[in-house]
Amino acid sequence: MSMIHALVWLFDAGRILWSGMDGFKATPSPQLEAANQRLYALREQARVKRQAAGAPDELLRAAGNGLPWDAGSSRPSDSTASTIATLPGHLGWGSQPLTAVLRRQARESSSGTGEQEVLARLAETAVSASADTANEQHKLSTSRHAKANEAQLPDWVKLYPDIGLGMLREELTAPGRLWLMLRYLDSEGCGVIRIDIIKRNLTKKTSKLRLCGKRQLRNLLQDGEGVYWHRDKEHVWLRSAARVAFALGVDRLTGRPVALPTAALLDGIGTFRAHLYAAFHSGRAKETPHGDQAMPIARETLEQLSGVGRSSQRNYEERIGVDVQANFAVGDLSTKENQEKRAWAKGQALFELKDYRGQQGRKGKTYLAWQLPNSYSGQHRHRPRGRQKRINRKLKDLVMKGMPGNVGGTSETRQPEKIYYPNGKLAAKAYGRDLERELYWKRHKTRNGRFYLWQQLGSV
Repeated sequence: MSMIHALVWLFDAGRILWSGMDGFKATPSPQLEAANQRLYALREQARVKRQAAGAPDELLRAAGNGLPWDAGSSRPSDSTASTIATLPGHLGWGSQPLTAVLRRQARESSSGTGEQEVLARLAETAVSASADTANEQHKLSTSRHAKANEAQLPDWVKLYPDIGLGMLREELTAPGRLWLMLRYLDSEGCGVIRIDIIKRNLTKKTSKLRLCGKRQLRNLLQDGEGVYWHRDKEHVWLRSAARVAFALGVDRLTGRPVALPTAALLDGIGTFRAHLYAAFHSGRAKETPHGDQAMPIARETLEQLSGVGRSSQRNYEERIGVDVQANFAVGDLSTKENQEKRAWAKGQALFELKDYRGQQGRKGKTYLAWQLPNSYSGQHRHRPRGRQKRINRKLKDLVMKGMPGNVGGTSETRQPEKIYYPNGKLAAKAYGRDLERELYWKRHKTRNGRFYLWQQLGSV
């Protein structure tokens, strides 16, 4: 019997709510209509049983065996307030706003507040509560999305080594560092960043990515205008890698892109310049089954490519930890005629090497040897080439477009000839195309591991 009373009471509460929520344009389903008819029948049965027993309704309610209020009236009685007050705080089908409205309705019933006003407040509270809940969920999702993006940002930025050499050569490393940092912040690749976002991330002292102050930021934006970006009062429009390379005098991207750590961008301009120099050596190295190998390159060539002098090159190599490997070549037997020929070509790099172990021929023979340029191995990880071919095509178009009358050639025809090869097979194949060239191929490393020996092919 108590179960029937509870169902009837829930039905009456639902009827009041449904009658006041016309603004929501909700239509009950057929299942709900059938349930309502069933509850009406149960309520009528309960009323008939009370009349047959001859007990008045007020007595039954006082004993706790009747309905919370009169079945013939939709207004709760005075005992309803005390009944609702004793209910748990989560009443209202799991809805806290609905529970609050029902409790306020019970309190205001004794003061004569109209049912329509109560239901209107119920509808208003439900709408405002749902709107507040939606706003809170949106803010929470936005906050989680921002934290997820921050957590997903890598600790490196992709750098094409030839662009880094162009920054060094043109002495535009300070705005170039800002350009790389802006590309790091533009993780979605939109190509545009708001200036207020730049200031918040790069100039605040509490930011982990603080690069400089606000005054220095204005100076850098002015120095890099037209080379790295274009800007207005609110946005900075980043230029593509192809246009930046062309503005820095780079005709073609060679080697592999590398991952430049963000710490290199934030650890001072001197460290950044050293990383740009070392990144070129990292990009030149080729992956082989025996590890990364790089061909020799002269310091004069490095100075021409980067604009960095010899002393600064050694300083950068020591600062970043570039591995420097010395190389030597062994030539013909040491005779007076051969010494004269080699002395004209090799100069002070020429010396005599006596073979005590017979590795070059008979034991005790003396050979002519000379020092070759060093090999360098950087510390930066390789990254996929990605759009490098497309960037080179764009660069070629920009170079040809800028030439007077569209005549001449690109850097492809001005590249230095390759004279160092990793093995004898490739060196012999190249020597067969030009018998007058002087080529070298790598033989082995010395026992102490300090030098590499190279074999000469051809003569000067």
